[in-house]
Parts: sequence; structure tokens; C-alpha cells
Amino acid sequence: MKRRAFYLGVLMLVVSIALSSSARAAVSKEPEEVWQELLKLPNDERQKRLVTGARAEGKAILYGNVSADHQERLRVDFEKRYGVKLEGYRASGERAANRLLTEARSNKIDADVMAPSNEHIPVLIKAGVAGRYHSPERAAFPDAHKDRQGYWTAYDYNVAVIAYNTRLVPAADVPRKYEDFLAPKWKGNFALDMDPDKSIMGWFKTWGLERTKKYMQGISKNEVVVRKGHTLLAQLLCAGEFKAAIDLYAYRLADLKHTRGCPVEISYPDPTPATPSPVAIIKKTPRPYAAALLLDYILSEPAQRIFAEGGRISARRGIRPRYPDIDIEGKGIKILLLTPDDAIQYDKPYQQLREEFLLNR
Repeated sequence: MKRRAFYLGVLMLVVSIALSSSARAAVSKEPEEVWQELLKLPNDERQKRLVTGARAEGKAILYGNVSADHQERLRVDFEKRYGVKLEGYRASGERAANRLLTEARSNKIDADVMAPSNEHIPVLIKAGVAGRYHSPERAAFPDAHKDRQGYWTAYDYNVAVIAYNTRLVPAADVPRKYEDFLAPKWKGNFALDMDPDKSIMGWFKTWGLERTKKYMQGISKNEVVVRKGHTLLAQLLCAGEFKAAIDLYAYRLADLKHTRGCPVEISYPDPTPATPSPVAIIKKTPRPYAAALLLDYILSEPAQRIFAEGGRISARRGIRPRYPDIDIEGKGIKILLLTPDDAIQYDKPYQQLREEFLLNR
């Protein structure tokens, strides 16, 4: 009996050592190596390993500017599906990016997935914070909504539009294009946000710098009203503080219209500028399995439906938005997508025009 117990103890010790060695080997691998190996597996086996590994790691952490209500819905669904805790640090895209850069410099990064603003992705890639992971879910996204190298994919995208108050603007006067606001009848009766990066960068890309500057001079002479905050601007338009506005967010307008009865309609200029909301994996994540599982989930159909049901515009094919007003695909709207590289390229002239015409008024 004692001999049997002895051999059983030895066997348990051998198994323990083997498991420990296996764990150390897995830990010694770089996360990108782990992801590359996972991608070679059949789908079912890959998913099983992801979930098992993520559960062993205990949690997944998301840094970024995903709205609080969406993040909570994602958390509940993610934890229910996989039995893995989802935590998050929610802040503006800039603050999230700065925190990631600070943690990376001190070699104490604790995030698994990040969702910064469009313009911060190139900096995070260059700094070695963003990793490359070709999630199988990326196949469901158009090429314009992801990069070729596998660093980022758009979990949704933000469309900047012209909007008008239906109680104040008759059908004959509905603004259809930006140039309409140069007409005398709009003098002092239209507004622009203090940080209209999507529209101005869209003008740079379609019109060029000189024509954009000339247009900014024109609307300034026509006494465009400048206010800080896209949500505030939309609310003021609903209240009738002015007749129309440029560079408002389509999803926000649709929500105000359908949930609060705001008398507002959207005009889509041709083309309509938009920016992707990028999501990316952390290159040096301490939890490679949880990181891959979370990124796969955010890009998956169930999670994308959560974004759509919350009023956002999903970049995934086949996911239609909650409100017909922002059904970009159904309406056949021509979108001018401003990539992270565009944001870097146009940032300096954008800041110059913004300071000259919007900040120093």
C-alpha cells in the first residue's frame, strides 16, 4: 500500500513538473508567436485553446474610448460566453494612448486590447505597443476598414454630416453640399464644431489645402457659429439655436431624433467624410490568449450587433444599423474614409486652419 502511494506521488510530481515546464515554455514565447501558432489550427481546436488559455490567464483588459454603455454590454456578453472577466480603462483616445505609451516605456503594460482614436494608431505602432494579429474575424471587414499588416481593424466608424432643423428650414432651402453655406441666406444661421477634424481633413483630401482655406475664409465671413463639443452642437441644433450645422456625428443625430424627438434631418455631402474607430492588440500583452480572444470577440458578429443596437455604425459586412437614417450601405452613401495615415499627414495644416479660423474668433 505504501509502495503504491509512493509511486502515485512520484507520478503526480512528474506530471506537475511537465505541466510547469509546458507553462514556462508557453510564457517564454512572444505573444505574436502564440497567435501565429493558433492561426495554424483548425477553427474548433483554435477556439478551444483560446478559451482554455484565457480562462487560465483569468481576465482580459481593454484600454480605449469605447463608450461606457457599449463597454458594459460587451462585458456582460463576453463574460457569459467565455467565463473570462473583462476589465477596462475608459478614457479619451489621447489619454488612453498616453497611458499605453507610459506603461510601455516602464515595461509595465497591463492591457490586452486597445481602442484609441484614429490618429494615435500610427504612433502606437511605431512605438511597438500595437501588435500584429490577423484575427479570422477580419475577413468580414472591407479592406478600407483594416490595414494590410494586421495591426488594426475598425470596430465601427464615425460619419460626419450636415444636419438641419426641420422646423426652421423649408424643403426648398435644405443644404445639400458644403458650398451652400456660402450663400447670404445662411449668414449667422449655421454652426461648426471647434474641432471639426473629419470635415476639414476630408476637404484637404478632396479639395486640396488652398481651396479648403478659401472655404474656411468664406464661411467665417458668413458668420459661422463656432461651439465646442459635437454633442452640445447637436443639442443646440435640436433646440433651434441655429438652422443647420456642419461636422455633426450621424449616429448622435439619429439617436436624438428617434429617442428624444429632435426635429433634425441629415444631409450626406458627396463624398461624406468618416473616420474608423480602430481596435488593436497589445504586442507585449501579459495575457496573449485573453488578448486574442477579446479582439476576436469585438470583431465578431455578436459584438458588432451590440454596437449597432446601441446606435453605432458597424464596419462589419452585413451588420445594419439600428436607425434607417444612418444605413450608409442601404442608402448608397459615398464615404470618404480618413485613415490613420491621413490623420497624421493632415494634422499640421488642420491645426493651423483650426487656430486661424475657429480658436481665435
